[in-house]
Amino acid sequence: MTTTTVTDLYPSRGATEVSTPRKDPVVWSAPGTPGPIATGELEAFERDGFLAVDQIIRPDEVPVYHRELERLVTDPDIRADERSIIEPKTKEIRSVFEVHKISEVFANLVRDERVVGRARQILGSDVYVHQSRINVKPGFGASGFYWHSDFETWHAEDGLPNMRTVSVSIALTENYDTNGGLMIMP
Repeated sequence: MTTTTVTDLYPSRGATEVSTPRKDPVVWSAPGTPGPIATGELEAFERDGFLAVDQIIRPDEVPVYHRELERLVTDPDIRADERSIIEPKTKEIRSVFEVHKISEVFANLVRDERVVGRARQILGSDVYVHQSRINVKPGFGASGFYWHSDFETWHAEDGLPNMRTVSVSIALTENYDTNGGLMIMP
């Protein structure tokens, strides 16, 4: 019998907190790989660790997603589903996980070439959805999402071996300090 030892390149949740340098590339595709991200934007993504796209969806599409979001958060079956997280103070739905499996509207969005093309260009390969969710969080009165690393959670809890991932966040409302906008720390 042969055994294989796997070295965890990103150990976490040990007895002491550590800062582990990234060992994986940020951009996996070869320089000059065609795709929707311009060369300068891709270089900035590699340097900064994030990319902001002002309009990945058209303004006329936003109401479609708003209506679907409203349908989901008011559906008693979705509320009772274990994939829904309820806000402790307001008792409203805060998050719905696996939204691409629950909603055809959001399933189509995660498969949209405007999203997939960018992920494919960054990762240099075909892509799949590891996790999807919608977050419904008003700026006042709701509990926050504390600083966290998406990769660390997926690595420690789901067994994701390395940082060959892309997180995509699409805001359906303007983000301001007063409404709980997303802050990114590369």
